[in-house]
Amino acid sequence: MAKGSPHQETASKGWSTDSQIVREFDRPVRVSDAVIETLTKAIEDWSELSKFPPVAEFVDADNLDGLFKTRAVDDTSHIPSVEFLFQDALVTVMYGATVRVIIEQDT
Repeated sequence: MAKGSPHQETASKGWSTDSQIVREFDRPVRVSDAVIETLTKAIEDWSELSKFPPVAEFVDADNLDGLFKTRAVDDTSHIPSVEFLFQDALVTVMYGATVRVIIEQDT
């Protein structure tokens, strides 16, 4: 992450293709940190996503972090998720034993 960013880079694992970037983060992780880290990787790989607004201004950390509650995955195998668009890419956040962030773009 850029120096001076309020978000810290977290340990993640994942993979990429020409049209998709997937990152998994062990809990506990701030959902906004996971999303920002993955979007930053997408911007590095796909320069067309470097348009404004900057990622840190686009992601509302307070509201995104409160989106998922621990109880949502305690007694069920269902993984809650949310999707939104960033520039021309679809961002999917899946919450379960790990937080998975998937960014897809049309090729």
